[in-house]
Amino acid sequence: MDGMGIIRYTILVISSAVALVGILVMAGLLVPRAFPEQYRFLLGAVVTLYGVYRFVITFYRQSKR
Repeated sequence: MDGMGIIRYTILVISSAVALVGILVMAGLLVPRAFPEQYRFLLGAVVTLYGVYRFVITFYRQSKR
């Protein structure tokens, strides 16, 4: 496996983890209790969507070779 393949799979794993963190924030497991619920849901949704976006872009991006 070449270096770019390793980087690609690393980005896929990290973006999946970011999406999971966003879901956990929306569930209320990774934020303080005093954090407003509306902001918690919005922050979790943004983080989840960003993780999914990075995963899809990395997964479907063609190599520039």
